[in-house]
Amino acid sequence: MSPSVTPTLSLPDVLDVLREDITRRLMAGVGAALGALAPLAIADAGALHKLVGRLGALLRIPSMAARLAEARTLGRDYGRERYLAGFGISSLVLEYGALREAILESLESVGWVPELAGLRALAQVLDAGLVEAVGQSSLEDERTARATGAWLHGLLDHAPTLIYAKDTAGRYLYVNHGFERASGKLRRDVMGRTDFDLFSAEVASTFTGNDRQVMDSGQQLTIDEHVPLLDGLHVFQSLKFPLPDAQGRVVGVCGFSTDFTEAKRLERERDEAREHLRRIVTQLPVILWATDAQGIITLFEGERLSALGLERGAYVGRSAFDVYRDRPDLVAATLRAQEGESFTLEVEMAGSCFMTGVSPVIGPDGSVMSVAGVSLDISERRRAEEVLRQSEMRYRLATLATSDVIYDWDLDTGTVEWSELAAAQFRLASRAPPRDIAWWTEHIHPEDRERIARDMQAVIDQGASHWADEYRFLRGDGTWAVVADRGQVVRDAEGHAVRMVGAMQDITERRATELETKRRAEFEQLLIGIVSHDLRNPLAAISMSATALLRREGQDERLRKGLGRILSSAERATRMLRDLLDFTQARLGGGIPMEPRWLDLHELTRQVVEEVRLTRPERTLKLECRGDGYGLWDADRLAQVITNLVNNALSYSPEHCPVRIRTHGLRDDVLLTVHNAGGPIEPELRARMFEPMKRPERKGARGGGLGLGLFIVKHIVDAHGGVVRVHSTEQEGTTFQARLPRQPMPPARPDVDAP
Repeated sequence: MSPSVTPTLSLPDVLDVLREDITRRLMAGVGAALGALAPLAIADAGALHKLVGRLGALLRIPSMAARLAEARTLGRDYGRERYLAGFGISSLVLEYGALREAILESLESVGWVPELAGLRALAQVLDAGLVEAVGQSSLEDERTARATGAWLHGLLDHAPTLIYAKDTAGRYLYVNHGFERASGKLRRDVMGRTDFDLFSAEVASTFTGNDRQVMDSGQQLTIDEHVPLLDGLHVFQSLKFPLPDAQGRVVGVCGFSTDFTEAKRLERERDEAREHLRRIVTQLPVILWATDAQGIITLFEGERLSALGLERGAYVGRSAFDVYRDRPDLVAATLRAQEGESFTLEVEMAGSCFMTGVSPVIGPDGSVMSVAGVSLDISERRRAEEVLRQSEMRYRLATLATSDVIYDWDLDTGTVEWSELAAAQFRLASRAPPRDIAWWTEHIHPEDRERIARDMQAVIDQGASHWADEYRFLRGDGTWAVVADRGQVVRDAEGHAVRMVGAMQDITERRATELETKRRAEFEQLLIGIVSHDLRNPLAAISMSATALLRREGQDERLRKGLGRILSSAERATRMLRDLLDFTQARLGGGIPMEPRWLDLHELTRQVVEEVRLTRPERTLKLECRGDGYGLWDADRLAQVITNLVNNALSYSPEHCPVRIRTHGLRDDVLLTVHNAGGPIEPELRARMFEPMKRPERKGARGGGLGLGLFIVKHIVDAHGGVVRVHSTEQEGTTFQARLPRQPMPPARPDVDAP
């Protein structure tokens, strides 16, 4: 017997002494009774601990009614806590049973024999607590069920879809507010009735047929159902599924129907718009195409296929690499697109020019799934751009007249409107009298006045439209200016002259310097021609002598290097004399002579580039040839153009940067382009660099010349009817481009493949 428990102790006192032992036995009993739920119950057993600790106090309450009331309060709290913790009524019964067993085992372990009254009181307290705990758990469960039912009912009622249930006879068991709103029928008028009571026979037959299919198959069904409502025919997408009972037998059908009328209308309009767009696109001057990730063509259509002699669907199913095997540029573009790059490029095919936009379709994993492209025929635009370029050039030349004095003379009133430049050009006072035709006539030199008046009047009277002359005009400071005057007569519908619009240019200084310039130019050109011609013989002798000495054997290396420098200097001097002779011929002889013949510019360029490589092996030259390179040109002169442009690019670019040479055959012309990196050409020099003796002085440039190379290049290109341009920026480097027209083709020419 425990020393702390004696037979003289009352039951309440013994329970207080054995509280820890009872609690330990209770936890063990709960674990055995609840099995897998035991850890959760033990972890949340605070109420049980509280109940064990209060047993002694409960039994000491003298009034049985008060004692049981307190026991019920504890049971009620315990029942609520266990319900919220997720335990049901069976768990409560098992836990109270475990508590009863733990108390008896603990009393028995200490050998304490309770009196009958104490045991009765203990049993009453435990039974009262259990009854209240079970009742409270049931009450909480009922409240939750009601709340859940109300929540579910509200959820179904406020759902945007139509929700309904029917029994096997087709009678409605439930409909939500959505059903009421759509059908216009109240729930009380629907419940217990069938579709034949509510809808037309045709609609009801459709509904019941679908319901029967669900109940017979036991499988859900998704179907579109057409229902005529007050505002017209609606399309509902319905999901119907069977309702089973506890034994799995189908006792009804439940359905969810969503009004897809607007969605169907939008889908129909989208399909119509898509078809309309397809018809429009196929009429545009474009080619639509697409390939898959492996380059297999999946789409190839468009109105401009006819320009290529193809039909819709051509090449579909074939590999782009096979179709474009003769077009390296298109193969390269296909590879770029398959690598995920979006870009645009111009493509020439069958004599037409296309602007092609290429866009890869990227998948979720970042890989290219397909490639789509649109090719727009811009042939007409290219021709229009050329016309516009010519027009803009003419306009630019016309705007140079704005540096002149512009006038507008009203022939009826004699008033003259002058441009603002008139006051500054003719040095007039700010408060000069009105400058009408009388004022104008008075300022013409007396010796020129009668001639100007007579000729101008003759143009007006004789129906001519243009008049031009030069005369002396009195400035505001008393000096005479020589002006070039051009006037255009404007006539009305009957042919009467009403206005003259013209421009007056002050050419005083130009006239004064023309004679001096002409005299000096003739002297310089004559001197250059004489000197360059007379120097050819001694230079030829120097070259021949140096060459002969180099061929002799037994000379030391030092002497050979010296002879090599002499020969190199003589050759450079010979090239300079050749440039001087060409310059003299261009300035005095009426132009550089040409001997054109049919040749391939691609092949000529390759030969010249190889020759330059031999003389400059340390530099990198990159050549690209595209298109048809044939034309009617002078081979020697074009070789001179290529050599000058390439050597110029080598001289004015960094040693480590390559020089890029490109020949590109177009429909009517062939382009020769030479590009080099390095600093840009100064704008003031760029405007005069094709003039003689205008060699640019830039840091790091190699070699020295007379500055005639680009002058000769321009004259040779001009003699071929072409044009040469230069583009130079800090970011893009310097590019010289010569456009050479092919000239009319001969009756027959060899067939060659474009490189």
